[in-house]
Amino acid sequence: MNDFWIRNATLVSPTGRRNADIRVIDESIAEVADRGNAPAGVDDHVDATGLWLLPGGVDVHTHFGMPLRRGLASRGWLESSTAALLGGTTTVVDFANPDRDEPIPDAVARWQAAASQECLCDYALHATVSAVDDERLDELAELIEGGIPTFKGFLAYKGRLMLEPEELRLLMTRVHQLKGRLLLHAEDGELNARCEEELRQAGRTEPRHHPLAHPAESEIAATATALDLARATGCPLTIVHLSTAGSLALIDAARTDGVDVSAEVCIQHLFRTDAWYERGIDEALNAVMSPPLRSDADAEALRTAVADGRLDWLATDHCEFPLEIKRSAAVDGFPAVPNGAAGVGERLIVAFTLGVESGLISPERWVDLCCEAPAAAMGLGHCKGRIAPGMDADLVLFDPRASDTHLPVHGTHSLWTGSEWQGAVRHVWVRGHQVVESGQLDPEAPTGRFIRRFF
Repeated sequence: MNDFWIRNATLVSPTGRRNADIRVIDESIAEVADRGNAPAGVDDHVDATGLWLLPGGVDVHTHFGMPLRRGLASRGWLESSTAALLGGTTTVVDFANPDRDEPIPDAVARWQAAASQECLCDYALHATVSAVDDERLDELAELIEGGIPTFKGFLAYKGRLMLEPEELRLLMTRVHQLKGRLLLHAEDGELNARCEEELRQAGRTEPRHHPLAHPAESEIAATATALDLARATGCPLTIVHLSTAGSLALIDAARTDGVDVSAEVCIQHLFRTDAWYERGIDEALNAVMSPPLRSDADAEALRTAVADGRLDWLATDHCEFPLEIKRSAAVDGFPAVPNGAAGVGERLIVAFTLGVESGLISPERWVDLCCEAPAAAMGLGHCKGRIAPGMDADLVLFDPRASDTHLPVHGTHSLWTGSEWQGAVRHVWVRGHQVVESGQLDPEAPTGRFIRRFF
């Protein structure tokens, strides 16, 4: 049985910083005491002098081992969850994507089976809905009863995942009836398809042309459509990986009208811009993602909204494909390149360096964006994202004074290599089990568990 103290820590939470001693019993936090109030003479303890104690990071938008087509999937559960733990993230929410005509519960079972074998962090699932008919809609209640209350719809990816507005209205109506929440990839699939075909016809298919197939107007139009449907149906809505100032303005206005809408932003859309596509072919390939990197003005608007609280949490849309796979696919043009980028292992340190150290946000806001807010919004607030008695003992000891930090990235190229990073994840616990010690993964780290979520 675990029974130990973390002593002399500076506990950082959204409400402030305090000097504290933390007791862990079994898998839970048993006590949070002011520093020096822990019983004397306890031998089993960790000295956290000079370190910040954070709740384990919660990334509610990942794609681990996501099958794209036969023989091709993003980096798997073991590799991706290893990066997550080394970067201080202890819980992820991934997306179960059904094949064509596959029942959604069957897809969820496939995802759970894969994760249960290899995922080292705790995990939950969203369910993607890519077809709207009575059979699929009837499956949603079963999923909610099983602890999956969030569903993803797409206005993007014509011919694959895209829903027509009327289909999206039917989906939102049912999700609202069941007291779930809809997550939306807001891009106009028709507009994107036209732009991509025009680029093909013009022979402009190098990776640097990828963002031209996903113009800002596409996200803005799809966001407007989704918000109109949220007004009409009353369905709680989350716009995932928001990337444009125009979409943000629409969300601001909708909230004023009383629409229940939240907005997620990813680290790449805050701290990288479309100038990345002109840095070279490998850099452009690393930035082939949807939505793509946007303008300086868009990124600045999003950073302002992060600082003032209008953007709700910080995620990654982690979907990493090795660079050599992207290079091989690029011979057929950017439309053939698998979309996605790494981020789950980099998020805490990137946001600390470019957010906290730059003066954009406070340490307290950083913890809220990366831990408490996403957990609370996605139905994990009963066990994740906070340091309080009764919560899971998911804990991170972070060194804010460390410099020249090496991020837990694969290979030599990513959006986050080649910079001087500040801060370091020293120790990590998942439900009281130490999985990272002095920045090194425990080779005997146990697999994580599936977390059921309820609103």
